[in-house]
Amino acid sequence: PEVYVNFIIELDDPMFFDLNSVGNSVIIPNEGYKGIIITHTIEGYSAYDATCTYDPSHSWGRVKPVDGGIYAIDTVCGSKFWLMYDGMADADGPASIPLKMYVADYNSNLRRLHVHN
Repeated sequence: PEVYVNFIIELDDPMFFDLNSVGNSVIIPNEGYKGIIITHTIEGYSAYDATCTYDPSHSWGRVKPVDGGIYAIDTVCGSKFWLMYDGMADADGPASIPLKMYVADYNSNLRRLHVHN
């Protein structure tokens, strides 16, 4: 579902220290539809809604990063999404559509990440 997203995180904040290393992810629980996963990729930062694209209406599950943030798994249907590859759904399904992405603008001078749609 479409939801308004517009927030800034400070990468010097201890809550977000994990994002200083490539391959790590954090989840921001009260943003987006079911939270937003932010991942530090080789190219920069990516932000994904933590809502599974297989059945976004189920209210009890959420996509959560595992293995340090390389991929995320839906806690209900088991769909796997590759966070390092644009949120692409794994071929083993059941989801076949990538995770919804948000814009993640990084300001290196201020060490801030602006996530928005």
